[in-house]
Amino acid sequence: MTRKFGKNLVCLLAISCIFLVPASYSKQQTLTLVDIQKLTRYDENRVLYQQFEKAPTEGDGATHDNSIAALMVIKDKKVYLIQDGYDNPEQVAHNKAVLDRTSQIVPDLWQNKIANSPNYVMITDRKIEIQKNMTKEFVSSNYKDFYLAVRDKFLKKHVAIFLSLIVNRKESDINVSRERIPRKISDGDQVKYITRVTGRTPDGGTVYYAEDANGDGMTETCTADSRDGFQWGFQSGPNLVCIINNQQKDIEKIIGRITNLAYFGTDEEEQIIKKTFPTAEKIKAMIDDTYNIDAETERFLKKNNINLEESVDKSSKSETRSETK
Repeated sequence: MTRKFGKNLVCLLAISCIFLVPASYSKQQTLTLVDIQKLTRYDENRVLYQQFEKAPTEGDGATHDNSIAALMVIKDKKVYLIQDGYDNPEQVAHNKAVLDRTSQIVPDLWQNKIANSPNYVMITDRKIEIQKNMTKEFVSSNYKDFYLAVRDKFLKKHVAIFLSLIVNRKESDINVSRERIPRKISDGDQVKYITRVTGRTPDGGTVYYAEDANGDGMTETCTADSRDGFQWGFQSGPNLVCIINNQQKDIEKIIGRITNLAYFGTDEEEQIIKKTFPTAEKIKAMIDDTYNIDAETERFLKKNNINLEESVDKSSKSETRSETK
């Protein structure tokens, strides 16, 4: 019995972790870039977008690219992977090793930054490589328009789904939390909050998460994760959308308002409230139907031609009685 309870407890903890993971994405500040060779399957059409940004710090270990975006499309068992801000990890590791040998402070070794102009492409038929190019001029001239159009369409679609969960929050388990950010002297009297939003599609198949980490009212982190088992390694991260610490204005225009709308409400929710808000006459009728003088007292008052509601209305407009009158 104890062993069975232990197994059940482990299962419950595992399930709990699944739904708590989104809140930790922005704190980890890393992601596992998609790897075509490690994809669990290639048979279904799907799209994935990843983006990670972090301010470089002097002497950083340079183990992770601090500005990278990746768009992957699987269609008809062919995989199209386009990256923006790509740096060759092997070259970065070599440069770091050279600097380490000379005891120099390691600068930002990830020189290419997200610029809305991709500089890496790989196309495969399942795992078989068809094309690979890391020349920015070639990649940008041939794939930039495709990259931007598909990326924006894909993100807008998922933001629309996320907002639909917010508008229909009663049925989608939307959870909105705020946490006060410790105030700095430079902030003056301004109070800022971290805002986090988590939602789940009605079938439970996809979990959405958004976060405004610095309290400026704009969403910087946004993820969408399908529970269909698609991945590219253990704990590879959200498998639809994974944007962490966004700094790009064009992406901000798409995801920026999610946390604000989730907390303060959307225009659509306001329209629904106005449409369903009852009139005063309906509420007055409800009051008459719900709250009444007991039947015996009502008969007594009626027998003596007393209408207390009229009396209350008149007394509210007249002066109060006193012992001197």
